[in-house]
Amino acid sequence: MILWTNWSNYLSPVFLTLLISTPAWGQDLDYYFNLVYQGKVEEVAEALPQLYRQYPNDGTVLYLEGLITQDGDAAVELYKRLANLYPSSPYADDALLKIGEYLYARGLYVQAAQFLKRIPVHYPRSDLIYPGIRLFLNSLLVSGNRDTAHFYVQVFSRRYPEIEFDLEAGRASSGPESTPLMTGEVSAPRNKAPVEPTPTSRKSPESAVTGSLLRLQAGAFSVRENAERRKGLLESLNYRVEIVTSLSGERPLYVVIVEGFRSREDAELAGRLLKENYEIDSFILPEE
Repeated sequence: MILWTNWSNYLSPVFLTLLISTPAWGQDLDYYFNLVYQGKVEEVAEALPQLYRQYPNDGTVLYLEGLITQDGDAAVELYKRLANLYPSSPYADDALLKIGEYLYARGLYVQAAQFLKRIPVHYPRSDLIYPGIRLFLNSLLVSGNRDTAHFYVQVFSRRYPEIEFDLEAGRASSGPESTPLMTGEVSAPRNKAPVEPTPTSRKSPESAVTGSLLRLQAGAFSVRENAERRKGLLESLNYRVEIVTSLSGERPLYVVIVEGFRSREDAELAGRLLKENYEIDSFILPEE
């Protein structure tokens, strides 16, 4: 019988060497983030296959791989996968900002704007709101979309009073202290909790309003399955959606309704984004 107190006597020098040099697979992801910030990229790269197996449904590993990927195009593809597949990840808003920064630096201003505008729309409580809005508006202005920039300035100036906007120029002129733009450096971990990508269903005492909330009609289908597919897409974007059956014609019509907008400006903004990003036509329904 081998006693635990004598276990070390039975360990060969080779086994001890392997034991000491074995990567710390059991460590949580913060351990690997710390390795990144210490510049120990090779150790993180070696651990990635195991991390993907250990966290198969966690977009944080995608973000981690993006941080150590030196090829900009490859890193952006990782961040896009994160933002699209894991919108509730604590790093989804970070990924969108990094995509926007990279595209902006390459002069792809229209593409940059498409990703950057998702930060204030889908992550209104993110601590990256100011840098996201600032670069989004700059992308619109540089690409010649001044009217669009002024439209969003009007919307954002009401939604984010802590940010100062130049309404005439269409820019965000100053805001809370936040992550610097275009630094090219890896920032320290923010110990983030999962973000809440819920632009239409968020309820809080400070945002409570009286009266009816506005709704968008975002499709009407004669086949229920088509309406369900549209509903699924909209719900994946974190909208609150219902299907209403209309029996006014010879056949039932299944109407897809997006609910919960606090103002006409919010409803118009959502409708515009659905058209620009997903070719979904919509219109504001009369208040009940």
